Amino acid sequence: MDHEKIKSILESKIRDSEVILSNSDCNLTLTIVSDKFIGQKLLNRHKEVLSHLKECFSSGELHALSIKTLTKEEFSLGKT
Repeated sequence: MDHEKIKSILESKIRDSEVILSNSDCNLTLTIVSDKFIGQKLLNRHKEVLSHLKECFSSGELHALSIKTLTKEEFSLGKT
């Protein structure tokens, strides 16, 4: 799946977010940084991200994804 498409979907759905995509071999890693995640549990953060990519998974365009969700403060502190 095109990285720009994923980035576009998420940036339009999660305002003021920074989306970073990287891959090694067959593994796609998504890091999304947004203050929308402040106060949210990790599971809820991931559920939100996955809900926006549901169509991509359903169509088979996307089949595996490693997700990191961080607030801007967590990202600046180097948390992963």
